[in-house]
Amino acid sequence: MRGAGNTDGQERVGIERRAFALLARQAARRSRCRADAPRRVLVVDLDNLGDLLLATPAIRALRRRFPQATLDALVTTYAAPAVLGNPHVDEILTCDKGVAAGPLRSRARLAWRLRRRRYDLGVILEAHWGFAGFAELLLAAAGIPRRLGRDLGKHRDLLTDAAPVRQQHWIDAYLDVVRLAGALPDGEGMEVHIRPEDAAAAAAWAKANGVDRSPPLVLFPGGNQHLISRRWGADGFAAVGDALARRLDARAVVIGGPQDTAVAGDVLRSMTMPAVSAAGALSWGATGALLRGCRLFVTNDSGPLHLAAAVGAPTVAVFGPTDPAVFGPRHAPHAVVRAALPCSPCIRVGDFPPCPIRPRERCLLSVTPDMVLTAADALLAPTASVSVNAR
Repeated sequence: MRGAGNTDGQERVGIERRAFALLARQAARRSRCRADAPRRVLVVDLDNLGDLLLATPAIRALRRRFPQATLDALVTTYAAPAVLGNPHVDEILTCDKGVAAGPLRSRARLAWRLRRRRYDLGVILEAHWGFAGFAELLLAAAGIPRRLGRDLGKHRDLLTDAAPVRQQHWIDAYLDVVRLAGALPDGEGMEVHIRPEDAAAAAAWAKANGVDRSPPLVLFPGGNQHLISRRWGADGFAAVGDALARRLDARAVVIGGPQDTAVAGDVLRSMTMPAVSAAGALSWGATGALLRGCRLFVTNDSGPLHLAAAVGAPTVAVFGPTDPAVFGPRHAPHAVVRAALPCSPCIRVGDFPPCPIRPRERCLLSVTPDMVLTAADALLAPTASVSVNAR
């Protein structure tokens, strides 16, 4: 009986998805593409914090192109802090990340919510085909007459203009989309806005934990559940943390969200030098304030990697299955460390294939603490360039 119930539930979800797709297509046929000078613009990015930060140069370009228009952003509640305080966004609209796979009622409610706002132009800044497909349906169902995005999602035929998918950095991919609206970039620098209260919270935490006397060494061994395949091991972070804390005479701080407290604890228990965990203790903005004043940041490929790049923190990033040319940091002083295996990188444009190698993620297991330390030394050298690649 339990199996029959699961089958019925799957059939119901399938019917609801087809119904929403039909609704979207009917709405798309009724809407007409209006003038090139929209009065109301909606940007959609339903991905994670770091991905939304990568979209900020494109959002800035849209604002420059349409300075008099209302420009809103639809993002997930989880990722909203990435654009909090962004001067180019008039209003941040939020939704649950699960709405893309949720019941018909929740998706229809969101489409109606957008429809009532009468947007002239919808811009999808998505790099994952699943979120892109939902956003394509959503904008059509909302009756937005001009819909821009990448030629990526399942329902890309609903777009009025589409940018071709190329193997390129996500910042460039998003800029390709806004070029369809005539928006030209004024640079690739990401924007994050650290509010005074964020800076105050970071300073208070640092003082309470004894890391306010000198710039700290910051480590991030975590990442969201679907990013576990990008995590370098806790033992590696502990070894690097001990060595760098000695060399730099700096206190080590392990950062992360509430979901990273366990791995942060693993790193602290393996370290011999004094270290403290800030996992779950600091907001996104306060974390940015801490990174802005750090001596060095060592991290996985993750949202905090892009946060560090946005605030200019010197960063050593360990990459495994993901492609640094697509997901890597830009502009801020950084070093990328990876093992040059024939199969790596395997995560490219919107694809997250399972690793066929046993043990899994050999590309990460092949990165040694000495490789990371060598990259850190090169980055911190007085003659270091902005970018260092270590393999």
